[in-house]
Amino acid sequence: MAVQRNDWISPEEYLRIDRESLDVKYEYDAGRMYAMSGGPTSHSLLAGNLFTILKSHLRGGPCKAYTSDMRVYVSEEQYFYPDVSVSCDLKETQEIKDNLQYPCLIVEVLSPTTEMRDRTRKFAQYQQCPTIQEYVLISQKRQEVEIYTRDGKRWMYRLFSPGEEIELLSLDIRFPMEVLYEDVPLPVEEE
Repeated sequence: MAVQRNDWISPEEYLRIDRESLDVKYEYDAGRMYAMSGGPTSHSLLAGNLFTILKSHLRGGPCKAYTSDMRVYVSEEQYFYPDVSVSCDLKETQEIKDNLQYPCLIVEVLSPTTEMRDRTRKFAQYQQCPTIQEYVLISQKRQEVEIYTRDGKRWMYRLFSPGEEIELLSLDIRFPMEVLYEDVPLPVEEE
């Protein structure tokens, strides 16, 4: 969940506030700050399950998976905290930094309060970052994963449903939908 702070601030002021904050993380989008708050059990479990899958797959290689504690620099005007991100750039994965500048994969677990922003404004900003190869949206309402994969100058869309294997082309990994949704409580769908 994100709560917008309405007064405009500079990127430098944003970074100062965010770095000094001990209990709240803030995203920054074109002069506005958004306080990030926790989500329900399903949100935490989905992000944690995917992080675990990716960390295991990437072990020993140049790529590293990060949780929502890692800030991602998208541009001078955008800093976000995706639920999971991956970078394969050695300049990042071997140095201590407080934000990624060269992510290749960005994952957002959709929440009612952030879904529209994740699908529109954030996705438009992520598309402008040349190192991002895939953008993943995970539903908390049902077993459903949407993946946008960069294909040259265009983005290819794929939808994964129950019983299917999810494929992340940028990291050469496939895993069952059921593993991602393991132990995740989902709402009962009405017929």
